[in-house]
This record gives sequence, structure tokens and C-alpha cells, in this order.
Amino acid sequence: MYFWPIIDPPVAREYGGVANQISAINHEHNAQIKRHKMTKENTTARPRRIFRKLAKIAAFGSALIVVMLVIAHFAWKYSGSKKWEFVGEKDGVKVYSLKSPGATRKQFKAVTRIKTTLNRVVAAMRDTSAEACSDWVPGCMSGEVLEQWNPQSQYYVQFFRVEFPHPFSPRDLVVKTQFLQDPQSKAMLVKITALPDKVPQDSCCFRITEMHNSWQYTPLENGEIEVEFLGNYDAGIPYFMYNLGVPQALYDLLSRLEGLINKEKYQHAEFAFVRQP
Repeated sequence: MYFWPIIDPPVAREYGGVANQISAINHEHNAQIKRHKMTKENTTARPRRIFRKLAKIAAFGSALIVVMLVIAHFAWKYSGSKKWEFVGEKDGVKVYSLKSPGATRKQFKAVTRIKTTLNRVVAAMRDTSAEACSDWVPGCMSGEVLEQWNPQSQYYVQFFRVEFPHPFSPRDLVVKTQFLQDPQSKAMLVKITALPDKVPQDSCCFRITEMHNSWQYTPLENGEIEVEFLGNYDAGIPYFMYNLGVPQALYDLLSRLEGLINKEKYQHAEFAFVRQP
């Protein structure tokens, strides 16, 4: 006995034709499923490939920017002529900058002329009141005198706390302000130097440790006084912000200087150590 029946040849041929048709239909159906599956996979994979390409481009671009910034930083740091260069002039205030190789911060100089007297200059710059602090230093919150006026060495020491714009924390500093007059020209030099270790640091604030500023007031023959400010300090902000921002701050301060020094309360000030021209 056979395990399957024997089919008559004609019937078998007819059955075989149907079977072939069914097989072809199944084959076409399977092909469609395969094509659909491949299309779906391609559709899903395409965004992934695009995303991977974009990610690679972004990573390469970021790395390139970092490299360029590092190169630019060192190129800037080791550049500089170490000569005063004119920056600009506004309202009679001339500003100059000096870039030294190895330094990222520029030094700045501002020059102007005002009508006043040396006694008023000294009175204004010896004023340790909160009003004077805010007049000279925008954002000044406090100014405590740590060492009173020393008549022999002609200096005093004062602590300041200054509000800085967000996101920077307040700054504090201790400075020694000393007055030196040239006996020949009668020019009055006021040196302002940081004393960072004079008082303990407070966690609320960034301590300014570097400051070597000076004001020189030179009497002229026409009765005016030439003012020269030299600024060299680190306020703890990025150097590119410092270099861009200081010139405008100097224009603002020195354009107000004559009014600050000629306030009514300084009009009749006199000091024994001040020699008039």
C-alpha cells in the first residue's frame, strides 16, 4: 500500500496548473511582504542615518570651534606691542590701551582736562563716605575705613564691597590710597593698590587681589588740571569682557569727573601737605 493515492495524469496536470498558480501567488505575496518590510526598514533607518551624520557633523564642528578658540586664545595672549595705542575719544576724554605679550588683559589709560584745584581733588579722593563710594564706583554697597588717614605717609586704607551684574557675585577689595606730590611740577599722584590679605575673605564675594591703579593731576598754565588715569586690575571677569567694557567705563567716569570734584562740600577744602602751583 502506498502512503498517498495515485492521481490520474489529466487530473494531475490540472491540479499541477492550479498548484503552480497558487505557488506564483504565494511567491508574489511573499515578495510584496519582503519589499514592504525592506521599505519600512529603509524608512526607519533613513532618519537614523541622517541623525548619525548630523551628530558626526556637530561633533566635528564643536571640536573645530574648540580648537579654533584655543588657537585664538594663545595667539591673543602672546600678541601685543607693549605700546600705548589710541582707542578713541568722547566728550574730551581720550582712552588708550596697552597689550603686553603674555597677558590677556589690556592696560588702559584715560586722559582729560578739568577746571578745579588740587585741594578739591584731594578732598574728593579722600572722601570715604557711602555717597562718594557710589559716585566713583557704580554698585558700591559699602566702604569701611580700616586705617585712618596717616599724615606722615599720606595714605588711608579702605574696604569696599561692590555689586556686580548677574551672574557674577559681588566683589570686595581692600585698597591703600596714597597721595604723592611732585615738588617741581606740583603734580599730585594718587596710587591705589590692593591689599588682598588685609581682612579675611568672605564666601559671599569674589576678592579682587590685583589692582595697581593711579590718578595723576597735573596743573597747567591756563589754570586747568590735566588728569591721567592708569588702570591695571583684575575684576574676575572674562578678559574679553574686561577689554571691551573698560573703555566705556572710563568715558563715563572721566566725563563726570569735574562735577564730582567740584561738589559744594569740597569747594573750600585745604590741606597743609598740598602745594599750590
